[in-house]
Amino acid sequence: MQVRGFHAAIVALALTGPLASVTVKAESIALVETSLPGENQRPQGVVLGPDGNMWVTEVSKHQIFRVTPDGNATAFRVPGDKVGVLQGITAGRDGNLWFTSREENAIRRISPKGEFNGLFVIPSQATTPTKFNTGSWPRGITVGPDGQIWFAEMAANKIGRITLTGEIKEFDIPTENAQAYGVVSGPDGNLWFTESNVGKIGRLDIKTGKITEFALGNPQSRPRDITVGPDGHLWFSLNGSDHIGRISMSGEIREFPLPADTKPIGIAAGGDGNVWFTAFKSHKIGRITPTGDVSFFDLKTPNAQPFGMTAGPNGMIWFTSQANQVGQVQGSAKR
Repeated sequence: MQVRGFHAAIVALALTGPLASVTVKAESIALVETSLPGENQRPQGVVLGPDGNMWVTEVSKHQIFRVTPDGNATAFRVPGDKVGVLQGITAGRDGNLWFTSREENAIRRISPKGEFNGLFVIPSQATTPTKFNTGSWPRGITVGPDGQIWFAEMAANKIGRITLTGEIKEFDIPTENAQAYGVVSGPDGNLWFTESNVGKIGRLDIKTGKITEFALGNPQSRPRDITVGPDGHLWFSLNGSDHIGRISMSGEIREFPLPADTKPIGIAAGGDGNVWFTAFKSHKIGRITPTGDVSFFDLKTPNAQPFGMTAGPNGMIWFTSQANQVGQVQGSAKR
């Protein structure tokens, strides 16, 4: 395995099995960081919309941003007196953007024109309510293999499905308090998701509702976001153990170590044939090849805390930073 850094440095990795050689190589890449209008905002989710723009959820001031490919942003404040944390967002096949609203315990919908045109309350509540959250805590959200909207319910221990007309059905996760986080439509026609509290990857057969779980090597690895890689496998971030994981459609798992305190979260496949991820704790953008070679690239903004990630137009990687920014990785587009 090779690890490359933006600045040449020695990186120590904890590896299992025989010692692997670690090669550190200086490398540069074009990273564009753009501040959102306003101050003290924390963007999280990001997705390519049907209009060719990027759409972003914002946590602290309860807004949805539309960002053009050249970085011009427009804010749409979500209406309602109970709006709180907004996190996951996806582009539905109906031409709208769908996003999760934690305090409202709901899935919301917004048109590319910025019109809020749907609020759908989730039936379930938290299995163990807290003073901070009593609802199901909808988190990750995606378009499923059936064209409907699927989402993870962190606090209700369920996976939810909402039709484009607003009908909701929920599926119980076998492991208690799994805290489902990220969801993705797999190449095999199933829905896959991460179980952040128990170190497992779940697979849901959308035809039967059956859930199969695959245990990771470390129960405290805290798998977060998950994406389809260029190799047809699923790739996911392991925030608790500082690894990037890969799972085949048959459940074969491999984990690639990262430097300590990387704390990866967002992950996406770029048009360049690699998988990219956000290094939340070390304030970098990471890249891993299908064979496991890792590179890191520094952000210019201090304490950026990069969070969400997705592929935009032409496969270019976009990411959000908790330091009130969205960014682009220009070397990640199709060549």
